[in-house]
Amino acid sequence: MKKFLLLGLSFLFLLGLASCDNDREINDNNPPQTSEDDNKPEDPSDPDTPTDPVDPDDPEIPVEDFTIKTSDNGLSVAEDSYSFSVAEEGDNYPPDFKIRLTADSSWDLCTGLNDDYTRIVAEDETVLPEGAIAMDIVTNSDLVGSSGSNEIAGIDLIFDRELVNVGTSKLKLEVKPSNGSSSITKLTTICINIEVLPFGGIIVDTYNIDVEVDLTGLAEIIAENSENVTSITLSLVDDAMKDEVYGYSADYIKQVDIPLAETYTTASITDFKMAVGHRYLLQVFVEGEETSDRIWIYFKDSGNGEGYEFEYEDKQSYLNVTEDNVTVNAEISEYRVL
Repeated sequence: MKKFLLLGLSFLFLLGLASCDNDREINDNNPPQTSEDDNKPEDPSDPDTPTDPVDPDDPEIPVEDFTIKTSDNGLSVAEDSYSFSVAEEGDNYPPDFKIRLTADSSWDLCTGLNDDYTRIVAEDETVLPEGAIAMDIVTNSDLVGSSGSNEIAGIDLIFDRELVNVGTSKLKLEVKPSNGSSSITKLTTICINIEVLPFGGIIVDTYNIDVEVDLTGLAEIIAENSENVTSITLSLVDDAMKDEVYGYSADYIKQVDIPLAETYTTASITDFKMAVGHRYLLQVFVEGEETSDRIWIYFKDSGNGEGYEFEYEDKQSYLNVTEDNVTVNAEISEYRVL
């Protein structure tokens, strides 16, 4: 009886081993199924995706902030938008365009800026390329003279008209005072709008005028005061500083050559676009081989026209026009020699 029981148990044990082997074969022939999503690469932007500590993702480049800001930390600019023109074609010496930032009394003890924190950044570098804008510190002595100090009174942004291009861009300046009160030694940001226009694109109201001058007496003036005349020029020029009106739709200056002769009768300037509200200097300039040959000749109203008047300062004659499409008639009044 015992032998029979042992044989039965042995048979059951062998049967169990065979069953395990069969399960192993089934599992080997049928590997676990995977879905299509299981084969996709991990998305590093997914917050649930673990980051490889050995090769972490590169940090993102911060986006430059161009929020308009006209004052910060005691530094300010008068406007939030500025416009100016590119250089006139053929102008070899165009004036720079400048924007002045003013420092308040909190900067009174500050004499320098930290170069490591100074930045000039354009939102559109096709309009304001790198190198087209320079920065210049304005000291107290620059404003009041030798009696002043080297404390920072302001900052000038200087634009090279020959390097900029037509278009619009925001412009940001960042500076950090390197000394002075501890309350101002922090990053300071100014950001403004800049519009660059074609030359002549600054539109102003104008009067169209012609000028006719009577040159009676010019030959006698030259004979008495100049021995070696090389050229004579009639000119009409805006009394404003050139950099203030550069790029205006009005004419800044117009010159007409007067041929050298034994006698002189008349000369004229036509189709001149005069900026409304501006006054213009009218003169004849006699150039000579020597400085002593130079003569400046001025004019007065000959009484034959309307819509204009002359002002006189130190013999010089300035023309004011009050109507469109007028003809100014003038005759010689005064002259000056060296």
